[in-house]
Amino acid sequence: MTIELPREIEDQLQARAHAQGISVAEYVEKLVAETNLRHGQIAEFRAAIAERVASLDAGDSADGEEVMDRLIADLPPR
Repeated sequence: MTIELPREIEDQLQARAHAQGISVAEYVEKLVAETNLRHGQIAEFRAAIAERVASLDAGDSADGEEVMDRLIADLPPR
């Protein structure tokens, strides 16, 4: 597959791939895999929030700080 990119984007991809000692194709593959992982994590996070909101709507109470601590603990490290 051939993808045409602006020169500055192509240069950035080449520089970042080179810095990691991999090809541009491998670098792009890595970016796609990381993006897919993040999308899954975001979907899980949103589902957890929706579940907790539904629980609150049902009358359950929760300490806001405890809820935030749990949500933050479930986030992947940056």
